[in-house]
Parts: sequence; structure tokens; C-alpha cells
Amino acid sequence: MKAPKLPSFFKTPKHKQFEMPVRYYDERKERIQKARNKAEKKQSGNVEKGRFSSSWKKRSTMGSGTSSVRIAIIIVILCLIAYWILKF
Repeated sequence: MKAPKLPSFFKTPKHKQFEMPVRYYDERKERIQKARNKAEKKQSGNVEKGRFSSSWKKRSTMGSGTSSVRIAIIIVILCLIAYWILKF
């Protein structure tokens, strides 16, 4: 029997799924398929850009707005605790 979930202000991280990579594959066939796809893209006019520019981008798992809201909530709670302690 599982314990009931309690509500929380903070996001809990999701568990990662297990992914089993393909064990056996035909390398030659894969190279040929990639070459065909690249040739088709060139003929249609959609030239593939390099991955250099995308590798410099910062990859974030959370949005920037969620962290600022979390910090604001923590500051408010700490201010209330400090007020309560100083009042007595």
C-alpha cells in the first residue's frame, strides 16, 4: 500500500526511463540511408545546418520563471519566520 502524496510547493524530478539501445544493426545500410536522406534534403532545398551553433546553447530542464517563483516563496517564508521569532 502506497502512502498518499502530500501537496508541495516544489517540483520533484521525474524518474528517467530506461532505454535499451539497438544491439545489432547493419552499419553499411545505416550509412547508405543517411546519405540518401542527405541527398534528398539537398535536392528539395532544405540544407541541413551544422550542429556547431546548437552545441553552444544552454540546455535547461526548468523554465526561468519557475525558479524565480520558488525563490520568492522561500524569501516570504523566511521573512515570516524571522518576524515571528523577533516578535517574541
